[in-house]
Amino acid sequence: MTIRLTKKRAEILAALQQSKDVFTAKTLHAKLPHIDLVTIYRAIEVFVADGVITKLALSSSEASYEYQEEPHHHAVCVDCDKVTHFTIKDEALRKLLPLENFEIGEVELVVKGRCG
Repeated sequence: MTIRLTKKRAEILAALQQSKDVFTAKTLHAKLPHIDLVTIYRAIEVFVADGVITKLALSSSEASYEYQEEPHHHAVCVDCDKVTHFTIKDEALRKLLPLENFEIGEVELVVKGRCG
């Protein structure tokens, strides 16, 4: 990690690493109410820029973030916003994408539907 880990950033990072869920800055602030929301947003930006956490576009409302120990993809319920994590080999996904003259780097898959 190349970022300067202040006491507040360390506390925020520990909360992120302990959570297995996707979170927003506001949900993180609810867990750490003694740290102001602006500080949380700034820490999140630093962690995303450094690749410590991943920024996700799961809904149209607010950005979501996640600490990922292992890369994976997401299925989101459009009714209740429940997020389900799943894995599939990126090579399998690359073979399904008919993109000519395009070198695929990362694959980030978000599937939207309804809980069963």
